[in-house]
Amino acid sequence: MLVARLHHWNTTPTLEEVTPPAPASADEVTVAVEAAAVTHLDLTLMSGTFAYRPELPFTPGTAGIGTVASGDTALLGRRVLVRGAGIGLERPGTWAEQVTAPRAAVRTIPDHADAALAATCYSPMTTGWAAVDTVGHIVKGERVLVTGASGAVGSIAVQLAAQAGAHVLALVRDEAKAAAVPAAAHEILIGQGPDTLARAADSGGIDILLDTVGGDTLPTFLTAMRPGGRAVLIGYVAGKTLSIDLPSLLARDVTLLPMNMVRRHVPDEVFHRLLNDLTDRRLILNTTTYPFGHLPAAVEARHQGTVAGTLAVTM
Repeated sequence: MLVARLHHWNTTPTLEEVTPPAPASADEVTVAVEAAAVTHLDLTLMSGTFAYRPELPFTPGTAGIGTVASGDTALLGRRVLVRGAGIGLERPGTWAEQVTAPRAAVRTIPDHADAALAATCYSPMTTGWAAVDTVGHIVKGERVLVTGASGAVGSIAVQLAAQAGAHVLALVRDEAKAAAVPAAAHEILIGQGPDTLARAADSGGIDILLDTVGGDTLPTFLTAMRPGGRAVLIGYVAGKTLSIDLPSLLARDVTLLPMNMVRRHVPDEVFHRLLNDLTDRRLILNTTTYPFGHLPAAVEARHQGTVAGTLAVTM
């Protein structure tokens, strides 16, 4: 079978032919992969700077969709999401025509779900849900600023915050990104200049900042937040370091709420409800696909940030 193998840190995997895997125990299944996600987590793993450093050569890919080909007879022929239990981090991942996974890493999905969408939606849709619901506790009437609103997590957060009854301000980097913001946003803000800050500070300011990009976002918008507000810290593609003036933070009395989805349980009911909403287009998530043979181009597109939404390779 064809797999992508990483031989050196901070490089792009190469496509190679290897012997197909087989379940090593009764608790494992082998899945014929239809589509695999290409995520920022995968890139972080490949950099060699992450907490996870598997022995090389290694096959990345932390999520994928496919059909169970061997293993648990109750799952044979079932369409499943493969994610978690060390997949693509500690054990070979989904950037392969077949992957062997523990039963705990497999969830069944509807047969009619789009493969690329289902392969890539878990992280953004559950992160967006947690940011709005269990961490942000957003309620009707609040003013919410979502950064990176054209991206995967940001676009889902915009839609779920609007569904919760919030007034949603969607922040993007430039006009080109504005075109990918979901229609659920009430206002679109571009850049971090004085005009943007003035609009964010309207009507008493921002109750909640959902920051998917990191960097200097929170320090920039702190003065536009209402005293007693909340800042949900989700991502760091714009910068991994947060430097903030403590007297200003204390004066604003803003609560910092870091997101850690590794430690956060997502109930099956929530997963299936959100996936059904995406499948039936009550939620929209832009997904770009590349053939598996063009994996290096897909990785480069993710590195360069030229894709709005999620990215998958299809077999």
